[in-house]
Amino acid sequence: MASAVKQTDKENDSPATLDINTENDHLMLNNDYATSHRQDRRQEHHYQQGFAPLLQRSTTKDDTERLLQDHDSESDEELASSPFIATQRQRRTCSMARNKSRYCCCFRTRKSCLLVCLVACIVPLASFVIFCSVYFSPVALPHIPVSSSSSSSSNGHVDTVPTSLPPTSSPRLLTFNMFMRPPGVKNNENDYKNERLDYIINHVLPLHDIITIQEAFAYANRRIDQLLIAAFDQGFYYHVASPRHYPWDLGGDGGLLILSRYPIKKADRIEFSRGVHADWLSFKGALHALIQVGDNKDQLVHVYTTHTQASYDNGGKLNLDDTKVRLSQFAHVHQFIQDTAQDDTHPILLMGDLNVDAAVHNGSLPDVPSHDSSLAYTMMMDVLRGKGTDLKLIGGENENDGLSYTSTWRLDNLTDVPYATFGYHPVTFGDYKKTPNGTLVPAETILTSHNQLLTVQSIDRLLWAGNRSQNHTMTLSNITVQRFFIDGKNASSYPFTQISDHYGLSAILHATT
Repeated sequence: MASAVKQTDKENDSPATLDINTENDHLMLNNDYATSHRQDRRQEHHYQQGFAPLLQRSTTKDDTERLLQDHDSESDEELASSPFIATQRQRRTCSMARNKSRYCCCFRTRKSCLLVCLVACIVPLASFVIFCSVYFSPVALPHIPVSSSSSSSSNGHVDTVPTSLPPTSSPRLLTFNMFMRPPGVKNNENDYKNERLDYIINHVLPLHDIITIQEAFAYANRRIDQLLIAAFDQGFYYHVASPRHYPWDLGGDGGLLILSRYPIKKADRIEFSRGVHADWLSFKGALHALIQVGDNKDQLVHVYTTHTQASYDNGGKLNLDDTKVRLSQFAHVHQFIQDTAQDDTHPILLMGDLNVDAAVHNGSLPDVPSHDSSLAYTMMMDVLRGKGTDLKLIGGENENDGLSYTSTWRLDNLTDVPYATFGYHPVTFGDYKKTPNGTLVPAETILTSHNQLLTVQSIDRLLWAGNRSQNHTMTLSNITVQRFFIDGKNASSYPFTQISDHYGLSAILHATT
């Protein structure tokens, strides 16, 4: 029986039986390999969904290597026991290397794109800032020439004195609205800014010694710098101008300028709060220059200029918003004068385009002068003198039951010199002329806005507060409305008939000791 069993075992161990067993083993191995391959694919899918994003979000090389090292923590014994695990490990390592390479390439691409974007933004911005810093900044003027008799002061500086002094007793004064607005701003087809500037330099500057100018806007152009250089060459060694502004200020300068052949001993500037309507775009304000007008160092005069809120009145009725802004600016000017002139007794001269029509328009013809004063003019003068005014007169409300814009410092002798001289308010804007047959037509149509023709307004002022001291007396004479018509031989040389849409006001100042 035992021999039979042994015989059977030997038969089972025959080559045929071994082949079958070997084939079964191969089938099992193939099944295991297929199963392992499917597991590898699933694990690789899980890796792509879980591990790869972590690797891509990793921002440093050390983090990436740490993740790879954690994933490589399988023992060498496990690798040796299964060739399929080794294959899986190799495949996984290759996939990780590809992802790492893809991540590095993507990071470099993003870094390059970010750098290009930064350069594309920074270069134009830097160029814009540099351009504005240069183009919108005032030009550097030459040094004031000094005479051989100049002496050094105690602080080591040289007292600069022009080599040729202008007449010391009677400087010629002028104020006018230059109508030199920023580029692109015009009333009609063309404002001829460059041509008018050339005429002003050659035909207006030589005739005067102290000039206050409004609407000399320096924003986005170099015309005012050209004017300053030309004025310097003609002996206007001193000037005060509105502060310059840049595009990021969202507004232009105030357009004010004081030119003087006489030494300016002290200068001040103020800016109002932003106006309304189109005036919001301009930082309007006022200028002050304490000017020595003679050899005597005590012969000083306070010169002020301002250009207040424009009037957008309809049908001759006062616009409450415009008027309130303008009155607040007059109060600011009064405070400015007080701050700069209350400690001395030198005369005060306030000139400029105050944008208040002093004339009364009661339906009369344009050629009838206005001897009476408008309500707006009366309110303006009361505020400038420090008396204050009642806003209820224009439909407003006072903060108190009394007057608004009052001041404890009064300037009661502030006088409108042209009005006191002529007995009426002279026209300075929107004037008329008569044709040979007696018809009234606009005096100027090229620069003046068409809806302002024949409005015969008196809006430019020359206000004077003299005789503040018995020791020094100054007087004004030769009060003149300067129409600045282009006529005679110059008429054919220029495409305009008047240098501005405004007339100017001139006078001669006499200083006595």
